[in-house]
Amino acid sequence: MPFRTALLAGLLLSSAALAQRTPQELAGALQAAARAGDAAAYRSLLAPSGTFAAEGAGFAADLARRPPRDVTYAFRDVREEGAGAAGTLDLVWTRVPGEVRRVSLPVRLVRVGEVWRYAGEALTPVPTETGTLLALSVPGLAQEAAFLAPLLPRAAREVERVLGLPVPGGAVVKVYPDAERLSATVYPSLQPVSGWNEPGEAIKLVLPGGPPAQAEATALRVLAHEFTHLAVGVAAGPGGDKRIPWWLHEGLANFAARAFFSESSWRAGQDRANAYARAGWVPLAELADFPAVPEARWDHAYRQGLGVVEFLAGQAGAGAPWRLAQAFARTGDRDRAAREVGFASFAALEREARAWLAAR
Repeated sequence: MPFRTALLAGLLLSSAALAQRTPQELAGALQAAARAGDAAAYRSLLAPSGTFAAEGAGFAADLARRPPRDVTYAFRDVREEGAGAAGTLDLVWTRVPGEVRRVSLPVRLVRVGEVWRYAGEALTPVPTETGTLLALSVPGLAQEAAFLAPLLPRAAREVERVLGLPVPGGAVVKVYPDAERLSATVYPSLQPVSGWNEPGEAIKLVLPGGPPAQAEATALRVLAHEFTHLAVGVAAGPGGDKRIPWWLHEGLANFAARAFFSESSWRAGQDRANAYARAGWVPLAELADFPAVPEARWDHAYRQGLGVVEFLAGQAGAGAPWRLAQAFARTGDRDRAAREVGFASFAALEREARAWLAAR
């Protein structure tokens, strides 16, 4: 883009961020910032509180990484309520070539003086004695999500039992009716997922379906997985979470949720890790940074990560996986981290883990 064109686009975005005096103008400003991949302009359009107070930063960062050039924003059924409004946000964009996403979300808008800001999804509280449980404000979801309330402490206790890490008592859990709407509140580039957590953000999960026992087991598995991410992030401290490689994050999370997998599902996951160890193994260094890992390799990160955690727990003691994560969190140095759990180098740890899995 020529400098003059880039400058003009920047000026237009900056002025738009200050000019949204109607919800329709706000939709246009959000759309322009998203298409341009301008994270700063997008964040300037967000309300200082609301569901996007924390998550909006990550959403905006993804816009800068992979701008959705054809995204359209439209608000409809807007109902002004005091200093704000409720309505529906319709989003349409091409996530990857050939995959057009269409999502509608109930949302909140906030008016600051005469200027409108986007406050994120509209959520309904669900009664719970532990933490905060919220459901996307679509008909019936809050009532359907009520069965999750007693599962929150069960999942948290399992994480502490397995890893020795306490889950913060004030954890916020947000429930969505489907993976499409959940993922659209995280990153535009994210493929549909059933659970999500990032440091400083709420846990998000899709309400499980099926018979009651199956839905409960699925919910416990996702909650334990995401609670692990939350607990690891808190324990690792500011900045430390990002130094722990992604494959280790996912390995720890699946390891902590073991009790809520069926035996056949757990065995299938082990078989996949064993198969990767024999042929098709992706070097762990290439699975360390989530945004840089191609979707085609996500399964490797999950399976190989869990396999390495199982290897460490079995060969170096139950506390070894978390000690390795702690060592990464302190310095980010792979070799130093490996030495803290008894290996000469990270290459030696990876080599021995792969051999163990290939022989399992």
